[in-house]
Amino acid sequence: MFLPVTERRNPALVDAALDLHAAGEIEADTYVVDLDTVDANARALAETAAASDVGLWFVAKQYGRNPLVTAAVAAHVPAAAAIDVREVDGLVTAGARVGNVGHITQVPVRRLPGVLRHEPDFVTVFDRGNLEAVAAASEDVGRVQRVLLKIASDPAGVYPGQEGGFEVADVRGVLEHADALPGVDVVGVTGFPCLLLDPTIGRPVGTATLDRVLAAAEVLRDAGITPEISLPSHSSVSTIPVVAGLGGTWAEPGHALTGTTPEHVLRDDLREVPALVYVSEVAQLGGSTSVFGGGFYPRGRAESVLVACADGRRRGRLLDAPAENIDYYRRFTWTGDGPAARVGDPAVMAFRTQVFVTRSRVAVVSGVSSGRPVVRGLFDSQGRRLDGEPG
Repeated sequence: MFLPVTERRNPALVDAALDLHAAGEIEADTYVVDLDTVDANARALAETAAASDVGLWFVAKQYGRNPLVTAAVAAHVPAAAAIDVREVDGLVTAGARVGNVGHITQVPVRRLPGVLRHEPDFVTVFDRGNLEAVAAASEDVGRVQRVLLKIASDPAGVYPGQEGGFEVADVRGVLEHADALPGVDVVGVTGFPCLLLDPTIGRPVGTATLDRVLAAAEVLRDAGITPEISLPSHSSVSTIPVVAGLGGTWAEPGHALTGTTPEHVLRDDLREVPALVYVSEVAQLGGSTSVFGGGFYPRGRAESVLVACADGRRRGRLLDAPAENIDYYRRFTWTGDGPAARVGDPAVMAFRTQVFVTRSRVAVVSGVSSGRPVVRGLFDSQGRRLDGEPG
């Protein structure tokens, strides 16, 4: 999906990834992150948000909750949206502030006191039971927690596993219920997804879920609350001004940090530059020509592979993997004639990532643009260091 644009806009990253594998510095099934480019992308996002008067919470799951990457991003975007409670501690340790927690995965009740001690700016709740749990835990730790209501997505657009939330018609009653809970202060609304790429026009547009969120915000205004409004999905330099124009107060960049939003496939003029590739190697040839797997997120839309053979590079087309596939390998076919490949030849790909759900390694690399790449650290997909260095 992203290999052609990465070759056009950051060819040094492709070269570095292949060379590092050939030199034995990284293994097959490793994501390579260009740290300097992520830093520049985060700076561009922060500048655009400041100009648009929109706050940002960055998202770390796509790049594997990596502490080096998180620290670089947090230098420009200090607060993060923690996807789940296991991410909270890592974000804080790496120097980020918890801007929002609970907006994708609700906080387990027994973990709430520990999470609240990190003093998150906001906690998002999906239903009255979770609202009451946050209120009780907040009282126990001696704080009043600001809360966002997650508005139920449009049924036609909700992603499997991300159901839940309040219906717009229920919001007024929830506000009245919250008034009797001294541990919480309901201050805003959110939903997902609020913006998605329309391939027919090549630009992100609002969704039916966005309409629901904005309608819920009006209910808060009618109750005398100036609402915080988070409008996540496809948050990027391109869409932050759109969020501002819709009345949104927060955006949540994730893939924009690595220059891998769907819009990046279509446009080379976007400020964020691709900063992440996936490295494997040829595992089999002949009738089952394939590379090793481990990092193929099912919705990643991995399409093409570039193999560094002894006598030059050769391209292939990745075959679709069925839902029942176990990610041992990924088969591909060559797309044309080229040099002979051998088992063990490095292969590079670029596709939509969710590194935290893989078993992959992550190599954080600096100096890519100078042609002198240095591996700053090797990590697992949860951000734990593997090379014995601190941090």
